[in-house]
Amino acid sequence: MPLRLLVAHSSAERDAARAVEARVFLQAFGNTPEVMEQEYGHYQGRSRFVTVIDEEGGSALGVARLILPDATAPVKTLVDVAGEPWHLDVVNSLRAAGLSSRPVWDVASLAVDRRFRSGAAGAEVIVALCHGVHQYSLNCGVEGLVTVLDDRILRVVRAMGMPWTPMAGATSQYYLGSPASTPCVMVMSSVAESIRTRRPDLAPAVIDGIFRSIVLDPADLLPGRGGSLPRVPPCDQPDRPPVGRDRSAWKPPTHRRTGTLVSSPDPST
Repeated sequence: MPLRLLVAHSSAERDAARAVEARVFLQAFGNTPEVMEQEYGHYQGRSRFVTVIDEEGGSALGVARLILPDATAPVKTLVDVAGEPWHLDVVNSLRAAGLSSRPVWDVASLAVDRRFRSGAAGAEVIVALCHGVHQYSLNCGVEGLVTVLDDRILRVVRAMGMPWTPMAGATSQYYLGSPASTPCVMVMSSVAESIRTRRPDLAPAVIDGIFRSIVLDPADLLPGRGGSLPRVPPCDQPDRPPVGRDRSAWKPPTHRRTGTLVSSPDPST
């Protein structure tokens, strides 16, 4: 199975990325197509999908959705954490992380097909996605990332040396079908040193993009992939401040997570 890491650009690549995201979030969190549309539909035009694709069959094995800010609104995570259940002060949270007036993007989802979560091959998929998010963000001049991660996924990526840290004032709470999720922030300039220090065994893959079974053309992570980049004001000084989403009509999924979205990134497993 020839695998390739890229930022989805064609309609077929984007469809494959959304398909694996929808499938995993339905299985793991009970997020139906209606819930996914309600939560992510508004951001489709601002979404970029870092994806591991099966070049032969055209399907995606894993995806990380990045949401970009634009001049009209901040990213999903900053909107969501300003409301229930966290009520965080977004401006102060970014300032505390040293990201005041810096370009910040959102890692809005991270998912790997359950068939590719075990063994060395499965571990390489999540490692490749982390490299793709890191390198594509750097190529685009991004200085910080935000996310709301299920706590089990947070433990996996932190074990890889990724320096995700809880936002100032954030606690673990129920969120979109996950019984325990935490809003986090990561400063891009700290990533390489963190991984080379804490997980030097993963540095060739996560930082340098060297994989055993996944092909990477550096051109597939350039800024032009996925669409043009919007011009935006500083993230902590938007035209209007982030406010919490009105979830009064939102019904949480009844399904509860029983598995994991990604596997341990230990190449020896």
